[in-house]
Amino acid sequence: MPTHNQRGRGIISIEVHNSHFVSLEKIINIIENSMSSQMFELLKRADEAVIVERAHKNPKFVEDCVRSMAQKVVKEFPDLPDDSVIVIKQINEESIHQHNAFAERKSTLGELRQEINITG
Repeated sequence: MPTHNQRGRGIISIEVHNSHFVSLEKIINIIENSMSSQMFELLKRADEAVIVERAHKNPKFVEDCVRSMAQKVVKEFPDLPDDSVIVIKQINEESIHQHNAFAERKSTLGELRQEINITG
């Protein structure tokens, strides 16, 4: 039985030192697909139950979400230069605790590529 829910907020910042195009749509998709489940504005009660159950079957800590976003950034932006600066943040807003969970990763795209190729 799950104990409580958190709502996650992901943030990805990509700083490129030349005129490379960075798709905002790709960034949004990366963030949404790195969470336990997608969020929806309006749902019927039965649909809410399905979404909550799906999220609880795919639990992720903030660091899991950051790691997933990093892997997806490397995959989705193969043409960006290695010196691009990547900042990834995840904030999970707690429902029953007086604190939120937070994780952040800042590195160059080259460092992420190397790290993911070593572990991946």
